[in-house]
Amino acid sequence: MDIDDWAEDLLKDVCEKWETIGYKYDFSECGFRVFYSPISVGPDLMLIGYNPGKEDKPFCKEDDSMIPDFHEYLYHNSRTARKMKYLFESVERYDWLEESVKLNLIFFRSENEAQWEAMNKDLRGELEMFCFNRVNDIIDTLKPRYIITEGLKVFDLLTNTVLMGCDKPKVEIGVGGRKIYSRSRYGYSQIIGMPHLTNDRISYPDWNNIKEYLKADLKDLQQTYLH
Repeated sequence: MDIDDWAEDLLKDVCEKWETIGYKYDFSECGFRVFYSPISVGPDLMLIGYNPGKEDKPFCKEDDSMIPDFHEYLYHNSRTARKMKYLFESVERYDWLEESVKLNLIFFRSENEAQWEAMNKDLRGELEMFCFNRVNDIIDTLKPRYIITEGLKVFDLLTNTVLMGCDKPKVEIGVGGRKIYSRSRYGYSQIIGMPHLTNDRISYPDWNNIKEYLKADLKDLQQTYLH
């Protein structure tokens, strides 16, 4: 299988779904987006967010129906991109960020998560399952070694709804008894859930602990390669 042909077919499928059903919801002009980076088989890292929002670049059907030539987090200066670069510099895995594959659980754009969740329930369910099935296919095809979710809600959806057969999560608790970090496994892929770096409030102690957990987990992976 040619990976570029596979990805182009996937993007065409998403575009056709948007064109077919877009008239049914009033923010469909926001469009869609699947990949935020080049793609590769067997990357060390895959990043998965919730859905494209207002922090993203404006929708362009022609551009967003193609595989990107560069990683958006490396070349754009959004708040999320800045914090993600700082995070991976802090854990000494910036090279993994540079080569990572970035996408979202839901491909269809909204101004914010609240707008998406206010959509007609049946229509939203149809679009979400359409996306979830394709995210499952993306993970099974690209086989990332590590998946990091941008938000603990994304982690829960990914491990409970999108993927079947994930290990029971192991959870780390932060200040005030709040869950701040989760781990699971799906086949060859280790899955890590963290709070969203810009949408969630993260205390200074929790932030330091998250970085330590992540650094240790990624170091463990590196030790596995060395042995």
